[in-house]
Amino acid sequence: IFAMEVVMMEYTITGFMPVILASTIGALVARVVYGGERPFQLSGVELESLFDLPWIVLSALLIGLLAGLFVRVARSGNVMKRLPFPARLVLVGLLVGAVAWWYPQVQGMGYDSLGAILNDAEPLDVLLALAIGKLLLTAITVACGIPVSIIGPILVAGGAVGALCGLLGGWLLPEIAAGPELYAMLGMAAMMGAVLQAPLAALMALLELTHNPGLILPGMLAVVVAGLTSRQLCGCDGFFISVTRHGLHPLQQPLMQALSRVSVPAVMERALVRTPRRVTRAEAKALLDAKPEWVIIERSRDDKPTLALKAAALARWMLEHDENDNIDKDGRLDLLEIPGQRLELAPIHLQATLSEAFDRLNTKHVDALYVEHGHRPGKKRISGIITRDAIERYYRFSDT
Repeated sequence: IFAMEVVMMEYTITGFMPVILASTIGALVARVVYGGERPFQLSGVELESLFDLPWIVLSALLIGLLAGLFVRVARSGNVMKRLPFPARLVLVGLLVGAVAWWYPQVQGMGYDSLGAILNDAEPLDVLLALAIGKLLLTAITVACGIPVSIIGPILVAGGAVGALCGLLGGWLLPEIAAGPELYAMLGMAAMMGAVLQAPLAALMALLELTHNPGLILPGMLAVVVAGLTSRQLCGCDGFFISVTRHGLHPLQQPLMQALSRVSVPAVMERALVRTPRRVTRAEAKALLDAKPEWVIIERSRDDKPTLALKAAALARWMLEHDENDNIDKDGRLDLLEIPGQRLELAPIHLQATLSEAFDRLNTKHVDALYVEHGHRPGKKRISGIITRDAIERYYRFSDT
C-alpha cells in the first residue's frame, strides 16, 4: 500500500499484483531468516473513552502543523545548497553533535527510542528533544542535500509528540484520559500520514507495528486531521512530490494517469518487417508480400539510428519505377533514397507503459519507438513500433 500510495500514486490491478507479490516474498524471507517477532510488544492499549476523541483531534492538529514545518524546512534546499557540499556536511554534523551531546537519542534511526516511548520509558525532556530536535535535524539534513532516511525519524518524532500530548491530556483530565502510549501510537501514524500524504499507508503501519485493530478508529481520525492540517493550513503536499507542473506531480496529471494504466503492447503497431538498408527488387517485393505497415531499416552500426519507412512509400516507388531506377552496381536499391515518411526510432521494452513511452519520445526527441523484448545476443527482437500519433489517438479516443 505504501508503494502504491506514495511511489505509484494510484491503485490499479496491474500495479497491485506485482507489488503484493513482492511484499509477500519479502515478508516471508524476512520471517524465515529473522523470525516473526513483532516490532513493538504492546497489549491492552486501547481507546477507553470517547472523551479522548476531542483531544486526539487537537493532538493531530498540532502534529499536522509540525509535519508542515518539516516539509517546509526540508524543501528549503535552495538556500542551503548555496554552500559547498563539504560545508553542508560539517554544518549538519555540528548541529547533530551539539544536540546529541545532551540527548544522544536523536542520533540514528531511533527505533529503540520509539520502543521506549511506546512503553512510557522516556522522560519529558527526552520527548521534547525527539519531538522537535530530531524532526528539525532530519529536515535540515534533507535540505542540505545529504541522503538520509525520513520514515524512521518521522515515526519517532510523531510518537514523541503524541506521547507529550498524552501526558498533557493526563494532567488536564486524569480521570478519563487514555495513557500516553495510545497517543504515541496515534502520533506516529498521524505524522507519517501528514508528511507523506499517505493516509492508508500510515494506518497500515499503525496496524502492522502494533497488531492492535482497536486503534484503527482513533487512528483514522488522527491521520485524517493531521493530513488535512498539513495540506490545507500549511500548503504542503506529499514529501516525495517534488517535481510539479501546473501544480501537479506528473503522476497526478489526468493524462499521465491514463497513460500509466496502459502498456505499450496495447497500442503498438505489429505489422512490420525488418530489412537491411540495401535490398534487391525481389527482396523488396518479398517484404511487401507480408503486407506490413512499416519497414524497419536496420543500420550497419549500433551508433546509427534505426529507421522506420512507411511500407506504402516503398510500394508506391516500386509501382512508379522500373527495374533499373536507383539500382547500384550490385543490383540493389537504397531504402534511404526512396522518398516517403521515415521515422527515427529509439528502443523501449515490452513491459513499459504509455506514460513511459511518452516520456521516452520526448527525452530522445524522436517520433516513434521500436518495442523490443528478450535478450538474444547480437540481434534485437522487435515486436512492434509505437508512434507519437498512436499515443495521441489513444488518449483522444472516445466511444461517442
